[in-house]
Amino acid sequence: MKNRAEKAGGHVKKKRKMLVGILAALLCMATGAYGYFSDSLEIKNHITMGDIRINMTEFARKGNGEVKYRDPAYIFPGERISKIPRIKNRALPCWIRAHISYGSDKDDMEMLSDRNIEGISSGWIKRGDYYYYTKVLKKQESVDLFQSVSVPAVWTEEHGGQKLSVTVQADAIQAANFKPDFTAMSPWGNQEIQDCVHETNGTMTCKKGERKLSVEFQGKAHKLIAVPDDFFANLETAMPGDVLTDTVKVSNTTKNDAEIFFRISTEGRTKEKLDMLKNICFQIAMGEKVLYTGTLDAAKLQKNHSLGVFKSKASGELKFLLEIPKEWDNAWALKKTDVSWIFSVQDETSGMNQTEEQKQNGAQSLSGDSAQASVKDTGSRQKSSVKTGDSMPVELMLLLLMAAGISIPVIKKWKGAKKP
Repeated sequence: MKNRAEKAGGHVKKKRKMLVGILAALLCMATGAYGYFSDSLEIKNHITMGDIRINMTEFARKGNGEVKYRDPAYIFPGERISKIPRIKNRALPCWIRAHISYGSDKDDMEMLSDRNIEGISSGWIKRGDYYYYTKVLKKQESVDLFQSVSVPAVWTEEHGGQKLSVTVQADAIQAANFKPDFTAMSPWGNQEIQDCVHETNGTMTCKKGERKLSVEFQGKAHKLIAVPDDFFANLETAMPGDVLTDTVKVSNTTKNDAEIFFRISTEGRTKEKLDMLKNICFQIAMGEKVLYTGTLDAAKLQKNHSLGVFKSKASGELKFLLEIPKEWDNAWALKKTDVSWIFSVQDETSGMNQTEEQKQNGAQSLSGDSAQASVKDTGSRQKSSVKTGDSMPVELMLLLLMAAGISIPVIKKWKGAKKP
């Protein structure tokens, strides 16, 4: 009897082990079937306001070359004085104009005038009190205003001892988003010329390139990868009135469907940077669907926006636009700000169907190389941390546990019936 009881008990233990193994397998299968993977990346994009900077240096001809101009100690009637005011642009493309004023220490004596200025090129026109250069002066380009000043030959001894002056003042205004009307008496209109705020090292960097922007949910690494690390890298240094645009390719190279999200963060920015963002208009669209239009500081941008569910090997185009206020003046020159773009992804594991929420909201899938996603605001639905296989429904778990609990007593009863 003792041996039979021990043998029967062994059978029960084996059955229990089998059921535990089956239950564990079922749990793993259930977990795998309802699992997902999520990842996110942050891209800090920088905006830098441009500057207008010109300088003027005067030269004089000496032989076949040039030297820096110096006022002569004495001048004589009929003399031609080599004096070349050269204006150079050291920053962004601009329009320039110049004003020539004449002075004398004897108010009752005739002084020099525009009639005594020689060698003004055809690129200059006189409108009112100014000479306007009719071409855009590009960065590091220079132009001469005139070549020499002649002293009237008719002047006599009564002009002796007179101190004369010819003073040139040059102004510049941005070429971007501004077009002078050279047929008008005031080609620049009523533009106020302000003192410029300049960089200390005398240089100005204009950003311009043709780098392709992309966000890829990469199959091999199974994570989001962005190229480059600044999506505003292709944009030139901004000027008032600029409208800057670019496109980001968004793609999924994994084997599974993946929903990709987008939002913006301005957390931790200084008041000065936030003040800039409050004034910069921003628009972003996925394909032909506009996700957002407004300023860069808006609360709506802090929430996740779905770019769509991308099927394996699918891609789409994310287009964005920045509009710099026309009203910004020299007080904004060389100011900088930045904004973080945050992309996140939720990758459904193999065999998982589209969720009911996605079906109700009409989130379409992307397939092929050039398909486009539907766009909707999904709010805070995106998970922020990486999770794998932790979303099994509670109902299924309870059913499996109940099944395991019931099966053990039944086996015990059935085994007991076989005892003699």
